[in-house]
Amino acid sequence: MASRSVPDSGRPPLERESWSYSGEVWTDHDGRAVVVLPPFVRAHRSGFDYELTPLGSASPAVVADEIVDDRFTIATDDPHVKVAWRVTALRNGRS
Repeated sequence: MASRSVPDSGRPPLERESWSYSGEVWTDHDGRAVVVLPPFVRAHRSGFDYELTPLGSASPAVVADEIVDDRFTIATDDPHVKVAWRVTALRNGRS
């Protein structure tokens, strides 16, 4: 499973919020898939933790484009790969 927290500014990692969105998606013939999220994610400006797991394939999955306008893009080296994903908001450090 690939996991990446955004942003990575050299500071200590931020804690995760208690909620996340998850699902599965198939990449297209170019090895790309766009995941559309609810508009609620716009409220979170501290970044996100992305977890990607290719299912039934050795092809790695990466976040090609981070969340912008309620969507992000997954890329794989091979086409037509099923990828399980989870996005969790990061806390901004305020209590």
